Amino acid sequence: MPTWRHRPLPAHWQGGQHPAFVGRRDERGALDRAWARAADGARQVVLVGGEPGAGKSRLVADAAARFHEFGAAVLVGSCAAEFGAPYEPLVDPLSILAAEVDSGGLVVAGADRTDTARRLGLLISAAGSLPGRDYEREVYDTAAQTVVAACADGPVVLALDDLHWAGAASLRLFSHLVQRTPDVPLLVLATHRSTPPDRSDLLVGAISRLSRLDGVERVSLGALNVDDVAEYLRLESGAAGHGSTAAARVLHAQSGGNPFFLRELWRDLATRGGVRALGAAGLRAPDSIREMVESRLAGVAAEQRHVLDVAAVVGENVEIALLLAVVDAAPDRILAGLDTAVALGLLESVPRSAGLLRFPHALARQAVLDLMAPSLVVRTHERVARVLEAQVGTPLRVQRLAHHYASCTALGYVDQAVRYLSEAARQADRALAHSEAAQLFERAAAVATGQVEADDLRLTAARSFLLNGDYTRARELNEHVAASGSDRQRLRAAVGYEAASFRTGEWAFVAAELLSRGLREVEHDPADPLYVQALASLGRALGYTGAHEEASAVGTRAVGLARALGDDGVLADALQACLQHPLHPTASALGVHPDLDLAHELRLVAERTGDLHHLGPSAYHRATMSYVLGDAAGLAAARADLLRTAHTTGDEYWTLLSDCATHARQFMAGEFAAAEATSTLLLERGALLDLSNTDGPYGVQMYMLRRETGGLEQIRPLVTGDEIAAQRWGPGLLSLYTELGLTAAAATLLGKLLSEDLSVYRASADWTGVLAFLVEAALALKDAAAADQLRPHLVEYAGFNLLNGPFVAVFGSADRYLGAVDSLLGRDRPDDWFASALEMDTRMQAPVHQAQTLAEWAAHLHRTGSDPALERRLTRDAAALCERLGLTRTRAILPAEVGRAGTTAGTAAAPGRAEAPRPAGLSARELEVLGLVAQGFSNRQIARSLFIAENTAANHVRSILQKTGAANRTQAARYAATAGLVG
Repeated sequence: MPTWRHRPLPAHWQGGQHPAFVGRRDERGALDRAWARAADGARQVVLVGGEPGAGKSRLVADAAARFHEFGAAVLVGSCAAEFGAPYEPLVDPLSILAAEVDSGGLVVAGADRTDTARRLGLLISAAGSLPGRDYEREVYDTAAQTVVAACADGPVVLALDDLHWAGAASLRLFSHLVQRTPDVPLLVLATHRSTPPDRSDLLVGAISRLSRLDGVERVSLGALNVDDVAEYLRLESGAAGHGSTAAARVLHAQSGGNPFFLRELWRDLATRGGVRALGAAGLRAPDSIREMVESRLAGVAAEQRHVLDVAAVVGENVEIALLLAVVDAAPDRILAGLDTAVALGLLESVPRSAGLLRFPHALARQAVLDLMAPSLVVRTHERVARVLEAQVGTPLRVQRLAHHYASCTALGYVDQAVRYLSEAARQADRALAHSEAAQLFERAAAVATGQVEADDLRLTAARSFLLNGDYTRARELNEHVAASGSDRQRLRAAVGYEAASFRTGEWAFVAAELLSRGLREVEHDPADPLYVQALASLGRALGYTGAHEEASAVGTRAVGLARALGDDGVLADALQACLQHPLHPTASALGVHPDLDLAHELRLVAERTGDLHHLGPSAYHRATMSYVLGDAAGLAAARADLLRTAHTTGDEYWTLLSDCATHARQFMAGEFAAAEATSTLLLERGALLDLSNTDGPYGVQMYMLRRETGGLEQIRPLVTGDEIAAQRWGPGLLSLYTELGLTAAAATLLGKLLSEDLSVYRASADWTGVLAFLVEAALALKDAAAADQLRPHLVEYAGFNLLNGPFVAVFGSADRYLGAVDSLLGRDRPDDWFASALEMDTRMQAPVHQAQTLAEWAAHLHRTGSDPALERRLTRDAAALCERLGLTRTRAILPAEVGRAGTTAGTAAAPGRAEAPRPAGLSARELEVLGLVAQGFSNRQIARSLFIAENTAANHVRSILQKTGAANRTQAARYAATAGLVG
């Protein structure tokens, strides 16, 4: 076998130094299809075109590396911009083949070895042109025959980079090779630039002629989309996951989706704090991009350079008419300058927009600005602003005037800047573009000269940040004003701070302190709307600190004052603050209907005033209480109001809460795939909304879904029962032990949790979930003492559904749990509890809850033998639901004769199931990776699923293959199934 077939790939194609490779799914698919056809013996050529930095070379390198793993020999060549030798892109590949011919390792059929090596040497030496076209053809034929010989031992990939710099002779040889190799396993991958100023007329002609041949395909690389940029950020930054979409939109706009610009921008940002640096004032172009632009502008006449400078100040979109009015030069000279900029690839025409040009990349425009003298930038902004102000009907006139006047405040245009910035911000708010509004208000505050005016603008900016879901920035601005503003501004800031903190469930103590201090500094005037609003906010803040009684008293007083004031806006603020108090664990025992009445009152106020910002709190409270009370229609109506609020106000927080209710509805209905998709969406929305606690709820939701459908089995080998409870959420770990049948570990942990002070859990929003997990463990262990200890806590929720957090988990009727507990304890009311629970489940139209109740009731009847006929009917109905919905866990509760074979452990599963061994010496992580391999995951998909590098995933796979003796991934998957490591 020739040694050249086993040559390693180029060093720069290997290792972990490459940035993340994202997107290009269609293009990769095209290359994969071409490879398949070439491997079958039909030569294929893929010409990959695009602008500089589009990722052409990376796409080809990635594909060639994969094909190398499949057994292809890879030959690599490239062109240089300067001092390129004749036949340059093919010199390196032909050198390798010539050496093999010379050594006898490669035999060209029907040709003399010495003569072949000599002719190839003429091409390789680059000594000059060949003596005559006839001899040139002979030499070209020799090159083609050598390539054909190389393909005799298996597929060959010929990767040629930067073909746009190839000369005429190189392109003739390239074309000849393509035409003379139609029926061999050869795949040619060639990259070229297709945009000015690098577009090659010679190459365009060659490509046009080659495109007529079979097996020749052109692939054009466009810009990456926002999702691709988000994926790049997740892989490059290593950030927990899903908060990269908002930053991706900014980076996409700045880079134009160009992978090179994106990479360089990220490298620059990484040195300044990563994604957080995006919020810093002043975009700057990385040095590499600035140097690229500077090199293109070298030699451009000063007058033409000035036209481009003015265009960069005008903006990314440039009207030619505006340039003619701003630039002090003859129109012909201005137009000539624009033509030069277009030829350099720095400007381009906008399709279907006569008289409009644009910068293809924001960073290229920024590089032009960075190369200008600062004084020239300021003066140009002034001239553009004055021209625009004199024009009426100009698109985006207010926004553009705001930008240009704000950029020349050093020349005395402060009033104009504040006026236009504020008006542009108000327009953005009215258009529900709260992010843009917040930034404009904040920019106006930064240029305002008066302290009072600046603080008022900061408070307004904070409200827009709040509506946009940037709660951190809203808190920061309010905290700033709370420290420096007037008395009333400080109180307004305290109210704003609390509004920005309660949605995340954090900073309640800080909010309460700011409000208390602010209230001490103003007159306690019951007729002052600000005083009443602050009082209501204080009540809510106290509720989140755990001071429930004081919170209730303060909130009730605020609502009373608001009603007396007769101001619907103040009343709405007071009502929603009261409704957002966290429900005390005994709220159901004390009665929830008064709070529900307040929620309905708030809805009426919102409808009456037309201010639907107040409808969201009412809808959310009605949604949660509708589930608790078993009101399916009320839940649906509340969810609709949440969506209506979000669509009308642009506040995505209410969309998130609507999705929370949707997830609960899908879970109850057994629509588990849809529920999983919604849960993933919630995780992403939470990250975008600056909610720091989204991973926990997501984990709980995924766990609840997996346990219902038997999905926990794949992690059984990873759970030993020896986990350190202090390093995990104890109730969740207990539930996992219970579901996996780790009896001893579950019993130990249950005893530990019950010996602790449960009041700590009772004070949290997770209490109902904790209670459900504790009760489930006691039932599975048949621990009557534990069940008896927990029963009084359950009784508090008798007649209600158990809801954990904002629809993080729905457990169904507390009466079902009470029925199972009383069955275990031998009490005389289990059937009444089960009947009550089933009525609740049916009213909620919740087949998953119905199946759970039917199964628990049937298990009770089987245990007691009290009513065989009812037991059979309940068992039949439960089994039918389990079969239809795939409820593996619930099916395991049913009496044995129904058939538990093939089901996984559930609440009543047999305890003490031993932990599966870890065969072949596989580590816990390798078992996890093996489970994904068995599901058909690629290394890239494994990396994304486990948040590890793709190289790390590949290393795990190699280790698994070595330890298990598997020759490939298919055999590894078969091994996993045989060993019982996957379902």
